Amino acid sequence: MKKFYLISLLSLFAMSSVSAQETNVLPSKVKHNSPAMAQDIEASALYAMPEVLRNLGAKSTENKPVCNLLARHKAINDGAFLWAPLGVPVKYNDMSTGNPTAWQWLTPGAVAADLTTQNIEAYYLEEGLYDMPTLNVTYADGSNSAYTPAMSMTSSEGNEKIKTGGTVEITTIDMRRHDSFGGLDQTATYMFGANTYNEGDSKGYVGGTNNTGVVGWGNLFMIAQDDAYLDGVNIYLHHKPTKYAEGAQIRMQVWMPSITEEGVLFTYIPLEGVMIPFEDFKSDGEDGAWALTYDGAVASIKFEVPIDLYGKPYFFVSIEGFSQDPETEDFCLLSDIKGAELTTEQQYNLLAHNSFGRFDGEIDYFRPISNYGGGNGSFAICPVISSGLTSVENPFDNSVEAVRLPSFNAGVYNGNIVMMSAEACTVGVYDISGKLVMSAQANKGETVINAQSLGNGIYVVRASNGNAVKVIK
Repeated sequence: MKKFYLISLLSLFAMSSVSAQETNVLPSKVKHNSPAMAQDIEASALYAMPEVLRNLGAKSTENKPVCNLLARHKAINDGAFLWAPLGVPVKYNDMSTGNPTAWQWLTPGAVAADLTTQNIEAYYLEEGLYDMPTLNVTYADGSNSAYTPAMSMTSSEGNEKIKTGGTVEITTIDMRRHDSFGGLDQTATYMFGANTYNEGDSKGYVGGTNNTGVVGWGNLFMIAQDDAYLDGVNIYLHHKPTKYAEGAQIRMQVWMPSITEEGVLFTYIPLEGVMIPFEDFKSDGEDGAWALTYDGAVASIKFEVPIDLYGKPYFFVSIEGFSQDPETEDFCLLSDIKGAELTTEQQYNLLAHNSFGRFDGEIDYFRPISNYGGGNGSFAICPVISSGLTSVENPFDNSVEAVRLPSFNAGVYNGNIVMMSAEACTVGVYDISGKLVMSAQANKGETVINAQSLGNGIYVVRASNGNAVKVIK
């Protein structure tokens, strides 16, 4: 059986709170630059897109998810659909048909230890916007085939783009495809709408304004770039609210969740909270506002002081404060309503989901949104992240001027933490809540720390000389 990231053992309370609600779907008209056409994969060369940081409880460790999906906000994301961390290996897996005998990769903006292996781990070194890799394969008879992904966020014929560094708007929704244009990739999730309770929709919308006792809804996000800051959050609605009490406002909060093998607590340390008056939501195009759908709305929140995300690979964004009476309020969050199938085991693993709800009387966000009829979907709550890095050293630079031994690096091999250090130092291993779980003495060069007693998770390895690196076990 494959090992999965951070398999959580749910408490009886969490399991009993996962109860389905019957819903309908009201779709929204999604904004497109051009129709998305079916991808032509007749050529024998083919590779899989890098795994992304969502639904970690449904992913195996071998594919090393480190990239983030990006929203269609071209002004922020430059048309890219993936954000890759600088200096962290991004894995591309060959899927070519016909049993090729040789491989040659072209990786714009990235380097790899060997570009002629079947699968590669590419390191992006400079901030920028790059084409996805091209894979050339050769067969036993001498014939060749090449593959570069076609169909981007901005063109049905252009190459997919990957962005590194800079400022991005991340999401857990694959926004490259949509049902309306045919040729749908069944693994994509790009389909927006709103879920409404049945009984003639008299109970209102999922996302607020219902009389079933919903307190709030939230989204779990993950990043792999340590030097990063949360600048703000864009909250997208199915439509601009037209009825609400005078002075009505919602509360947006950012939380640092506590995640262990024993359980998940999504409201652990509040990092930031903002009150947003309903009147501040803008329709698409109003006062220059940009929304994901033509009939949608958005509230753009920018923090006065960005939140430092160093050592915080997870954060949770919740929306609370909407009315329980749909007769007096029509607030409605925009949702990603097409999802992926999950096994029974994954359905009860909270980390296999992106979005969660909390009902009146419940202490935490233990209700996966997929239990409300929306598939393995996500709210369109999109954080704006900026990178603290513009470049990193080439780990494969063997020139005389280059420092061949990194000042400090670490990874996981066979369940142990393997470190490379340019000098001897004391090392502490911290879980994502900041708790010291292990300490050791590192030698100059390679040091192996026995980490068999640590559960699967994300840890920060911090040296006494100030260096630190994040590892995934």
